[in-house]
Amino acid sequence: MSKLKTTLALLTLLWVGNFTASAQTDSLWTLQRCIDYALEHNLSVQNQQLNVSLNEVNLQQSKLNLAPSVNANGGYGLNWGLSINPVTNIAQQLQQSNGNASLSASWTIFSGGRNLRTIRQNKALLENGENDLEKTKNDVILSLITFYTNVIFNQELLNNAQKQYNSTKSQLDRTQKQVAAGSLPKSAELDLVAQLASNELNVINAENNLQISLLQLKQSMLLPGSANLGVVIPEIELDSSMLANINAQRIYKEAEQTMPEIRSADGQVAAAEIGIDVAKGNYYPSLRLNAGVRTNYSSIIADRGRFEGTGIFTDVPIGFVGTSSGGTPVVTPVENRNSLEYPTGQQLSDNFGQFVSLNLTIPIFNNYQANAGVQRAKITRERALVQAQQARQALRQTIETASNDALSAAKSYVSSFKRVEAQEESFRATEQRFQNGAANYTEYQIAENNLFQSKSDLLRAKYSFIFRLKILEFYQGKPIEL
Repeated sequence: MSKLKTTLALLTLLWVGNFTASAQTDSLWTLQRCIDYALEHNLSVQNQQLNVSLNEVNLQQSKLNLAPSVNANGGYGLNWGLSINPVTNIAQQLQQSNGNASLSASWTIFSGGRNLRTIRQNKALLENGENDLEKTKNDVILSLITFYTNVIFNQELLNNAQKQYNSTKSQLDRTQKQVAAGSLPKSAELDLVAQLASNELNVINAENNLQISLLQLKQSMLLPGSANLGVVIPEIELDSSMLANINAQRIYKEAEQTMPEIRSADGQVAAAEIGIDVAKGNYYPSLRLNAGVRTNYSSIIADRGRFEGTGIFTDVPIGFVGTSSGGTPVVTPVENRNSLEYPTGQQLSDNFGQFVSLNLTIPIFNNYQANAGVQRAKITRERALVQAQQARQALRQTIETASNDALSAAKSYVSSFKRVEAQEESFRATEQRFQNGAANYTEYQIAENNLFQSKSDLLRAKYSFIFRLKILEFYQGKPIEL
């Protein structure tokens, strides 16, 4: 059993020593540095940034919808077999190539105001996206504050556990000397050995909690678990003036004007209102202006040339009634024409044409699609109004809860502080009596454990109050710093 205790003690000291060495070599991060890193690498923030970029594209597209659309078309083809001869307009077995080209433009002159209203709606949606991005960043910041504060709290608990361990170790050293001198019984030494083992377990548990909180902080920042990370432990002094700023109703009124989730919710309502006007645009006629140019050519005409009419017609057979050898021929009059050179460029010039048209569309009956679109837009507006109320309720409840928790933590801190002062005096008196043999080990152990627990409760109340206070300062628009 003695060998087992010695082994456990050595392992514990190695563990604590390794942690201390690691903490000394770790890179120390302030809260602001953690926040900056997390905002740069957080995937939710990156995803929301992409949504903002998409909204920017939608807005730009809706603006460009006011401009005409212009399209160019061209084609080239080869034909074999039976086709229409463009010279004689007769179906023949031919091989020919042909091409065509056109340029057309279309412009919406009036569409019931849908395009202009869509631009307004997309502007509102872009602003909402930017507010949602800010809200996502705020969520990351609040999460970082939680994990960062947990690390500081657990570091303080570890320091407290180590102080208790060192106090018991010093007491054990003195007791061993007194036992060796014969002034104390051996049982006093054994009792302190057991107490020291209990203190070692407290150190191990505190160190485990610190490592877990550090891992959570790394994961929230998207740092690998193996990364070196130490936090700067600030000097935080609490005083009664901090309580003067805790007014849930006032803080909520300030937050309602500045928090991006409220601006986004109100923006969704505004966008939904515009959406109703966009949908109503389908009730109105639309007018479009179209214009274009086109031309074409044929290889047969280019190869055989252009023919000029002479005014003299000749009957040309185009088939037979009956058999081809003894049937009656069927003829058609064809004008005798003189062949002229007809290059492709000349064809394209001669076949060049233009067109202009106005298209008016008047909706009369479209299966109530326009009416259904308006009804859906109105429902979307009502849903946006409900979601805006939900956002305000959530914000108010969060601030009220944080305010109540901060006041409770402040009261607990004051009470714990008084308790620690009393326990420290009690422990000093008990420790002195124990060294003089006037108190037994049980009294010493109880006094030490009470002091350790009271200090832990004081730290818990302190950082609970600090965390809630920072949340309230955040909702007041104050910079986050420890």
